[in-house]
Amino acid sequence: MKKRLESLEKIERVQSQMHDLALWRLAALGRERDDLVENHRQMLEAMGRGIAAYGAPAAAALRRVRALEREIAAAEAEYEAQTRRAIDQGTRAKLADRARESVEAKYRDQQQRKELADLIERSLRNPKSSSA
Repeated sequence: MKKRLESLEKIERVQSQMHDLALWRLAALGRERDDLVENHRQMLEAMGRGIAAYGAPAAAALRRVRALEREIAAAEAEYEAQTRRAIDQGTRAKLADRARESVEAKYRDQQQRKELADLIERSLRNPKSSSA
């Protein structure tokens, strides 16, 4: 039972680390997506004023805006997929934690029963402790 508990502790640690990694990746994707949205907003703002509003610069700016919109859509899809992966990893980490807690409780109970049995056995072997 002790080996099983140790194995489950290792599994729980790995699952927790994988969940942390998934959350870290999710945060990185969120920052990347937010940067793209900010760049998109700035490009639209720049297109509305100055020389970039007319002619060839406007066409180039429009191409860049469309490219940013595609990148934003791809980043959003990746963010959603990573959100699902992070939730899955969180679920696995929680299941590993519960399994460890269950085995730990059983192990603790087994140890207590063993100690109680040893105590009873010692008290039965030692008749001096009884009153005569």
